[in-house]
Amino acid sequence: MPTGAQRLRTLDGLLNQIGPQLKARRKALNLTQDNLCGQLAEITSGLWTPQWRDIVRIERGTRIVSDLEIIALCQALQCRAQDILDESLSFRVP
Repeated sequence: MPTGAQRLRTLDGLLNQIGPQLKARRKALNLTQDNLCGQLAEITSGLWTPQWRDIVRIERGTRIVSDLEIIALCQALQCRAQDILDESLSFRVP
């Protein structure tokens, strides 16, 4: 994607739709954002070592999340990707 190009967003202007579901699942498991970061680093053998700020941004919807990150997040949160993706979402036209 060229620098400065518009990114696909939700109607609310968010860059991802999984944030609220991830946050709810993390809290249901009584994990802090730091705990989740540690689990992600362990699951990915250190290839992805997010900081708690990354988790905050994902949960707020202000950060794009790759498919590989979704898979790692779901492994760490013991859920399926289908459980956190909402296929009924509408998109905002840039």
